[in-house]
Amino acid sequence: MTFERQALHQDNRPSLVANVRDQLTAFIQSFTMVLYVAMGLAVVGVVMKFFGITGGSFVFVFSMAVLLLLFLVQVGLSFFYIISNIWLALLGAISSLSLVMSFVALIFRYQNWYGWQLVFFVALPMYILVGVLLFLYLRRYRKLHEPLRDFFYRNLVVPFAFLFVLGLVAFLFRTERFNKEDDPVLQESPIPAERADAEDTTGLWRGY
Repeated sequence: MTFERQALHQDNRPSLVANVRDQLTAFIQSFTMVLYVAMGLAVVGVVMKFFGITGGSFVFVFSMAVLLLLFLVQVGLSFFYIISNIWLALLGAISSLSLVMSFVALIFRYQNWYGWQLVFFVALPMYILVGVLLFLYLRRYRKLHEPLRDFFYRNLVVPFAFLFVLGLVAFLFRTERFNKEDDPVLQESPIPAERADAEDTTGLWRGY
């Protein structure tokens, strides 16, 4: 009788694999929450920059730097979390890398740093390509299991849409509109250049 109770008790205990999966799912949920908080701060930073509020550049650059770090972590996290679907894991890693490059391009654009056109032309083709891949994957594999579906939409599709909106806003207004505050440290380009060379004389991708 005692042996049967012990066997039944052991059978009711969760397996090691299930426990690890639950812990990883909980971590992903917390990770996604931090991701959305950082995106919210980025929006606050853009609004502050638009109205010339002191500290807007710091809030924007800080939040975007946090997003860069999070998506760099997500490149590797995609393989650990979506180990059952290698193609989705690979797509998640490539998408996260594309998001990193795109966020760098937006930082350069909003801060009006020297060389933002070059950074943008490097990031834009990959952003478009990965966006098409996400659309094709969504169209072909509509029925994903709930954890994978949540990761696909919350951590890939929504950030891509968020980037599209920020990029659209960046080109609807002149860069001077977002750089009215006096913040010489953050406004200075990380790439040294002469003042005459730093001016955008091409008119490319400039919103009027």
